[in-house]
Amino acid sequence: MNDISVSTTTKQNDSDDQTSIEDSRAELRAAVTESHEILIKVTTFGLFPDTVTLDRTQLTVTKRMFLRVAEVISMRVEDILNVIVTVGPIFGTVKIFSRTASISPCVINYVWRADAIRFKRIAQGYIIAIQREIDCSQLSTADLIRQLEQLDQTDSRA
Repeated sequence: MNDISVSTTTKQNDSDDQTSIEDSRAELRAAVTESHEILIKVTTFGLFPDTVTLDRTQLTVTKRMFLRVAEVISMRVEDILNVIVTVGPIFGTVKIFSRTASISPCVINYVWRADAIRFKRIAQGYIIAIQREIDCSQLSTADLIRQLEQLDQTDSRA
């Protein structure tokens, strides 16, 4: 009789472990899928253009110096403190302040004016949403972008 109860308990523990592993795999797949959903990507003007990409989980800045030579900076969206844009008639400069680089901001020059303004709106909107603990995971990427642009109500007529 004891052998039967031990066998049943072992099977139940194996089943629980299998369910836990499947849950972990599903969560990991969801995180990978979410990290590939780009909210905005801007490219600078130049011979070796830099790129700034904001997805649902992180911000990635790729600064190119030469052919196949680049510095890649990544930071979690939660670590972004502020985004400042300075615009001129054609180009703009994006400054990203984060907890990880608290001494000097990450500066991206020669971003097209409209791209710089749009990047700031989406990034600031996303920062506000995260600070207010708003769950954005259920929104489609297109709907999230629309909502984030509306959340940051700054005047773009500078």
